[in-house]
Amino acid sequence: MENTSVPYSGDSSGKAEWGTKQALLKRYEGLNIYTLNRWLSEMRNDATFRQGVINPTHKIVLINFATFQEFLFWKQHHYIRNV
Repeated sequence: MENTSVPYSGDSSGKAEWGTKQALLKRYEGLNIYTLNRWLSEMRNDATFRQGVINPTHKIVLINFATFQEFLFWKQHHYIRNV
């Protein structure tokens, strides 16, 4: 099986903590940009996950991979509880 982690030249371990939308789309194969943008908007609007998305400029968006994964698990359980 191919390693899908995104290489990060600034970290000697090769494991990035933050990445761009494109890096996140590579990590989560099958996720499209429209869904990602909607989820990032949800993260920004939720105090628990807000710190996982930063915009240093109007064109650059950096996402914390661990926080995004926590958000996905929260979303999964949130939807299960509401069904």
